[in-house]
Amino acid sequence: MKRILISNDDGIDAPGIRALYDEISRIANVTLVAPTSQRSGIGHAISLWNNLTLEERKTNGNIWGYGLEGTPADCVKFAVTTLMKEPPHLVISGINRGQNVGNSIFYSGTVAAAAEGTMFGFPSIAVSLGTFDDNVARYDVAARFTARIANLILVKGLPAGVLLNINIPNVSDEEIKGVVISKQGQSTFTDLFEPRERHNGLPAFRNIGGEITKSNGDEDYDDLVLAQNKISITPLRFDLTHHDLREDLDRWMRKHVEDEIFELSRIKPNPQT
Repeated sequence: MKRILISNDDGIDAPGIRALYDEISRIANVTLVAPTSQRSGIGHAISLWNNLTLEERKTNGNIWGYGLEGTPADCVKFAVTTLMKEPPHLVISGINRGQNVGNSIFYSGTVAAAAEGTMFGFPSIAVSLGTFDDNVARYDVAARFTARIANLILVKGLPAGVLLNINIPNVSDEEIKGVVISKQGQSTFTDLFEPRERHNGLPAFRNIGGEITKSNGDEDYDDLVLAQNKISITPLRFDLTHHDLREDLDRWMRKHVEDEIFELSRIKPNPQT
């Protein structure tokens, strides 16, 4: 069977990752390594020079996963370099509690875990569900769809350096209105720092977040697709170079910066007195 590595940023005890594990275990040998605690919004942080404890999680004496006292990226690094005897054929991060669309992908530990898999050279996907309420979350729907996509990727693969960011509406199978190959939108959380009780005598604040602004314009932006009860699949790449700008920027730099350097070279130091 194929080997699939699963991680997340909600932590090993989150219901989304367990639903994903139960479904993916039907089609592959699964290694699950996830943070021991909630690490949402941690982005692509890694732990350097810290001791990271490892906890086994068992059911009826059988290990089904490992909790690592680290970040989502740490979990993927540890699994690939230390825990797994053979590399995974696919890395899946999720199922996240809440969507990861628009600018949220830059903060998302869920997307970061998939990106780490991509950096290792493995096909990787990040999966998020469009609700923050576990009491009504349809992780079962998201898990079944993820298994279908996983099977497809195991056969077709993905281009090097590309991951799929998948966002699934929190509705039943019958209520899903389609699948759209989308693009990253412009939506973002508005920051709201709320004063808290003083900590060690110092002022304290917590960013509780405000409203989510929506993208403007194209209907195929990821957040707008999700709002229509459609599944959003956005191919992301983490080469951040603006290739189209390089040639123009080179001409501009040569014209202005080199002229400036030339002028500076003509300035003579003041004679010492």
